[in-house]
Amino acid sequence: MSGNINFILNKELISADLNPATVLLDFIRNKKLTGTKEGCKEGDCGACTVLTGEINSDRDEVIYSAVNSCLIPVQNVNGKHVVTIEGLNLPGKELNPIQQEFVNEGASQCGFCTPGFIVSLTGYFLNKGILNSGNVIDSLDGNICRCTGHNSIIRAAKKISDKFDFAVHSNGTRYKFLSENKIIPEYFLNIKDRLSKLNTFDIKVSSDSGKKSFVSGGTDLFVQRPDEMLNSEIIFLCNDSTLKGIFLNKDVCTIGSLSTVTEILESGIMNDLYPGIINFAGLFGSTPIRNSATLGGNINNASPIGDMTALFLALDSNVILSDSENKRTIPLKNYYRSYKTTERKPDEYMECLNIKLPEGNYYINFEKVSKRTYLDIASVNTAILIFMEKDVIKEIHLSAGGVAPVPLYLAETCEFLKDKKISRENINKALEITQSEISPISDARGSSDYKRMLLNGLIKTHFIKLFPEYFSEGVEL
Repeated sequence: MSGNINFILNKELISADLNPATVLLDFIRNKKLTGTKEGCKEGDCGACTVLTGEINSDRDEVIYSAVNSCLIPVQNVNGKHVVTIEGLNLPGKELNPIQQEFVNEGASQCGFCTPGFIVSLTGYFLNKGILNSGNVIDSLDGNICRCTGHNSIIRAAKKISDKFDFAVHSNGTRYKFLSENKIIPEYFLNIKDRLSKLNTFDIKVSSDSGKKSFVSGGTDLFVQRPDEMLNSEIIFLCNDSTLKGIFLNKDVCTIGSLSTVTEILESGIMNDLYPGIINFAGLFGSTPIRNSATLGGNINNASPIGDMTALFLALDSNVILSDSENKRTIPLKNYYRSYKTTERKPDEYMECLNIKLPEGNYYINFEKVSKRTYLDIASVNTAILIFMEKDVIKEIHLSAGGVAPVPLYLAETCEFLKDKKISRENINKALEITQSEISPISDARGSSDYKRMLLNGLIKTHFIKLFPEYFSEGVEL
């Protein structure tokens, strides 16, 4: 159960017969690159953070992303450049500017988490055109330090970002500038040429178990079932370029199933269609998770509290399934049959998601409550897309997660609100209908009654945020 995997690990070309479901973290540490640490092994602490780089044909350069190596199968880095903390070291014993600033600010104590912080910061400098102290702190949202209280790390990050102005450097000169300033070693400048010469192959792992899994990002599969994945029949989709990208075609926006959460939320097309969608980014996991997690994985994981699922339910999306020969279309709101079960057949995979382009006067919002405000699984989440004609709701789509065995489209609530005016009375009547549509259970994330109360509050929040002019300040809806 192995395949030929080719990638570059720091400076070294790796060409090996490996089980493609081997977790990248395990492979790295077996190579004696022990700066990459195993902490939670759930993508939560960031101690295992590495960079992965691949050639972007549109920009004709290598694009790097910070990712959790504990959740990535080695097949997902086939044909890519993987950078660990060792790959950022300068020749001799000289510290690079990021490392030196950590020393200056006392930003490392036990040191266990430090490599992950350095790698995440480097990923930020490799990708951001305009640096500012707010964005640089956001780039560390997937890294946890249990010693320093983070203040010294924040100071170090802000000081290093203040020292450079990358905005004046185009993508073509960016890496040269970074190398000249010793933020990255000089060998990075040859990586694009080396990657272009790599041979990669699609790999299918078979077994006698009869179980088959399509794997794209793997950020949930390799938390829940890492050992099982080593012995399952797997079809890796990660190198299929036809499943990537976000496109407009007449009156439809198509999002490939391998598009990552980061790509979706930062997409110019998506932000033009749904202004402000980037503002939801902080609620969709950490930066390394968003860089790895895919739309297809999130939707087909079928979690009742999937954040991307809740968003695209509200966008009234259609799932396009394929078995490589035939295709079929299913509305996302009809896609979920029961807990963790969808309409997808065993030999089908999700090709893309289609969204009809919105027209007229419309608004979008996403809300979520979890035990932690950020980087946590929702107790309840919900999204709304609403079309207005003056003060009348001409069309509305509402989703709710965490309140039923499946991600829920609130069809009856939407039907009631259609052609109604926005008012306290109508919203409160709609919420009575919502309560009849949902069936939450009590679990570790809250009691049934608590989740009912949360959903009511979050739906009210949609309207208060989007239409504050209808509600007096300080008056309860």
